[in-house]
Amino acid sequence: MRTRFLIPVLILSLALLAPGCASKYGDQITKVNYYPQCYQPVSDLRADENAVAKSTATGAVGGALIGAAIGGLASGDWKGALAGAAVGGTAGAVAGHAYGKNQQQKRDAAYMAHYAQMLDEDTASMNRTTAAAKVAASCYNQEFDRLVADYKAKRVTKEELKTRYEEIRSGLQEISYILTERYDQMQQKDAEYQAALASDYISAPSVTPKKASAKKKQTIAYKSSARKQAIQDMADQKSAVTKSTESQDLLVSAIMEGSYI
Repeated sequence: MRTRFLIPVLILSLALLAPGCASKYGDQITKVNYYPQCYQPVSDLRADENAVAKSTATGAVGGALIGAAIGGLASGDWKGALAGAAVGGTAGAVAGHAYGKNQQQKRDAAYMAHYAQMLDEDTASMNRTTAAAKVAASCYNQEFDRLVADYKAKRVTKEELKTRYEEIRSGLQEISYILTERYDQMQQKDAEYQAALASDYISAPSVTPKKASAKKKQTIAYKSSARKQAIQDMADQKSAVTKSTESQDLLVSAIMEGSYI
C-alpha cells in the first residue's frame, strides 16, 4: 500500500522544480564588443548561478522525497506524502520533519536552524551580486571617462563615441536590472519565510514547542540584520549606477548636439 503513493509523489517532486528555470538575474541584454573586461563580473555571476542551480535542483529533489517519505509514513496514505513532498521540495528535509508524529518537540529548533541557514545563503548571494555590480559599474565608468577623453583628444570620432557608449550604457542598465530584480526577490522572500513558518506552526499537531534558546534567537537577529544590510547595499549600488547613467546620458547628449566644450 505504501509503495503506491511514491509514483504520484515523484511526479509532484519534479513538478515542484519545473518553474525554477528562469535566471534570477533576468536575461542578458548587453552585446559585448568593446568592453568584455567590464562585463566579466556579470558573466561570472551568471555562470555561478548555473553551477549553483544544478546542486540546488538535486537538493530540492532529495528534500521533496524525504518530506514525502516522512509525510506518507506518518499519515499512512498518499495525501500525507503529497503534503510532505510539497513542504520538502520548498524547504528541504528540515521542514518535512514537521509531518512526523514523533518530531513535534524538535520543530521549533529545526525551523530556527533552517531559517538561519537560509539567511546566510541569501546574505552571501546578495553580497556576491553587489560586489559584481560594483566592480562592473566601476569598470564601465572608467571606460566612459577614457572614451570622453579620447574624443576630446580627437582619437575617436563622434560616431565611434556613440557606438561605444551604447555598450557602456547597456552594461550599466543590465547591472541596474539585476540589482532591482534581486532586491525585489529578497523583499518577497522575507514575506514567504514568515508565511511558511507561521502556516506550519498553525497546521502542525497541537503540542508545546521546544523554545529556542536565547543564543539561537540572538544568532537569528544578527543574521537578519546582516541580511537587511545586504539588501540596503544592493539598493545603494543601484542608486549609484542610476546616477552615473543619468550623468553620462547628459554628457553624451551634449556632445551629440555640439554643445559640449
